[in-house]
Amino acid sequence: MISDLKEQFDELKASLADLSGQLATEKPRCFFPLSDAERLIDPNPINWVNDLLSDLWYHDAEQDGRVTRCRHGLVLASPVTLEKITQVNESKAAFTEVARKLRNQSGQQSGGRAKNVSDTLWSEACQLLTRDGSSFRNLAKNSGMSRLHLKQCNRLIPIIAEQPISCRFSWYTNGRSIKKLSVKDVETMLLEIGEHKTHIQVQLERLKQLPAHTPLARIQPLAPTVRANLVFEGRRKAMNCPLPLFVATEDPHGPLPDIKDVPLHPPEGRTRKAREDNQISDDPIFPSLRVYTYRR
Repeated sequence: MISDLKEQFDELKASLADLSGQLATEKPRCFFPLSDAERLIDPNPINWVNDLLSDLWYHDAEQDGRVTRCRHGLVLASPVTLEKITQVNESKAAFTEVARKLRNQSGQQSGGRAKNVSDTLWSEACQLLTRDGSSFRNLAKNSGMSRLHLKQCNRLIPIIAEQPISCRFSWYTNGRSIKKLSVKDVETMLLEIGEHKTHIQVQLERLKQLPAHTPLARIQPLAPTVRANLVFEGRRKAMNCPLPLFVATEDPHGPLPDIKDVPLHPPEGRTRKAREDNQISDDPIFPSLRVYTYRR
């Protein structure tokens, strides 16, 4: 299993190198916003596109372990480039599947602690994954990398099959995931944290007061993300844009669609008014789990 992961990772790196070489040679028209500091290091945006696509590691000195590096943009993609992207995405899918199996096996051997990447098989596997060909940003900032970032390995490069008339980027900062739970689900989760802990005992007592059929909701705020609002002839499409969109075209040096950009960093606070028909209570009833009740 470990050798399979190493093999798939090598294939992923090779396919990314092929794509990087293709983009560097073809030099397609692209829109990829840069900070002032990045522009001073290298004003060519395609170099930074390549850097983002090939960056598979956590940066020790600068990156929170919960953060995935993202940057929106739009790149014109020739048929050859599209073929290279397809190969990268296939390599990503194969690597993701092997990594998933290995993490599950590692978690079983370590008593279910699959999220602890220092455990057993997963730790051994990560030691085999080399960091040859460090990214442009990493070389520029002289910052080392030590941990594999699975989300950055797994995420696919988005392809748009038809060139849009316009592309309007916007920050979406109010996203959240909602998972419905039963009273029994919440009890199990609280017990897993530790029945002996005082704050868990308080919440277990509160849980006992609820009818067994009470619907509950676990809320997870989502990180701010840039969305691309695309306008085509006769239709529209909106999609998240953590990586640049690659737009299929026969002429990668042709004109870009009309683009409206946003700042590189999200605005602070809410960007739109809270919905009046919100069915979930304002405050969590079980704060240790971020679990809320529904309004009646």
